[in-house]
Amino acid sequence: MSVAQNLVLPKKVSRKKLRVIKSSKDENYGLIKKLIWLYFLLLLFEGALRKWFLPGLSQGLLIVRDPIVIWIYYLSYSQGIFPSSNKYIIKLTQWTLVATALSIVVNQAHPATIAYGARTNLLHFPLIFIMGRVLKKKDVINFGKAFLVLALPMTWIVGQQFQADRFDIMNVASGGTGHQMMTSGDKVRASGTFSFISGIVFYYCFAVAFIIHGFLNKEAFPKWMLYLGTGATFLAMVTAGSRSVIAESLQVVACFGFLAYYRPKEFGRIGASVFGISIIVLILYSQIDLFKEGLGFLSLRFEEASNVEGNPIEAFFIRYWQIIVSPYYYNMWTGFWGNGLGTATRAGSALGGGYGGAELSWSRPVLENGLMIGLLFLAWRLWITKDLLMICIRRVKEGEYLSIFIFGAAGPVLLFGILGQPTNLGFAAFGSGLCLAAAKIRNQ
Repeated sequence: MSVAQNLVLPKKVSRKKLRVIKSSKDENYGLIKKLIWLYFLLLLFEGALRKWFLPGLSQGLLIVRDPIVIWIYYLSYSQGIFPSSNKYIIKLTQWTLVATALSIVVNQAHPATIAYGARTNLLHFPLIFIMGRVLKKKDVINFGKAFLVLALPMTWIVGQQFQADRFDIMNVASGGTGHQMMTSGDKVRASGTFSFISGIVFYYCFAVAFIIHGFLNKEAFPKWMLYLGTGATFLAMVTAGSRSVIAESLQVVACFGFLAYYRPKEFGRIGASVFGISIIVLILYSQIDLFKEGLGFLSLRFEEASNVEGNPIEAFFIRYWQIIVSPYYYNMWTGFWGNGLGTATRAGSALGGGYGGAELSWSRPVLENGLMIGLLFLAWRLWITKDLLMICIRRVKEGEYLSIFIFGAAGPVLLFGILGQPTNLGFAAFGSGLCLAAAKIRNQ
């Protein structure tokens, strides 16, 4: 029980004194909230630092958010709100300690590699519950405003990357050398301010979640912010050169199914939203040549991929099926105890003098810790994702919809994301914390 929960007020407390107590409590959380904002901004612009501004420090910047999150934990612990008794964090800590011990004793992996693996498995996840504790409705909405407003410069960068040559400075890879992955039509897969394409995939998923919320709740965001953010998001989708931006965003849209099932009377409210979004798309298509050009290349991308992977629906389910069965497949290529914590991540392997890990999703825990221990980490991801979904569904039943759409953006990366990659890990922790905070809004 936290210090705040242990605080017992006198039976008769004036409203003035109660306001003072609440204000004091908010001030105590003020620095934590500012650090969460700093974490968010570093998540968005870490790639820009690694590619353009500080390429020589690219490797060190992989963990640029770690000091921030540790500072958040220190402040949270000092104020009695660190989730030290949280069941999810307790289990994850126990399994990480077991994996660390086995990696040292059995695998004899490099200490730096083990440390990076333990950091990836554990360090950032307590942030989920701290965000759920300290953030209020206005904080969640303010993050939504940031996603919508920053979509404008982010999309400008994506557009520049789409139009630029692969060797242009706009398309440089982390460290200031090489270039980003290629896509159809000899175009580069735009990465925005992130190190890789996965960054803008997750970014625009959250933008879509807040766009939907804005259309369902007319007073959530100013109209200019909502419309410009929506237009920028759709323009980025067609110029990013990646089907994943479309597929992951459709997972957010698919959360309308929960409204249709649990609140069918209010499901009809989406009609106006669909109409408004359709108008914005028509304006983009009729007025912006870049949108037409991007749409043409996106169509080419889908056509070329369909010749290899089948139609988009087949490819979508095949990709997830491959993630699900990968632990059993890769178990045939590793020992009973795996190769050691952190060895299946590129950064962790490099720290130990290797040449890069597999950077896979569900197969990584098995490659590192063997099937028995590795499945515990996968079970944890299933457990926390399922429980977060259940909380969001309860909110839908009560008439609150924001959290379920944020879950549509955060849930897939929490469950299936490549957590060895810093951007993925950041969106898994920050996005899930934002979702939990949105799910608890009514109680506040």
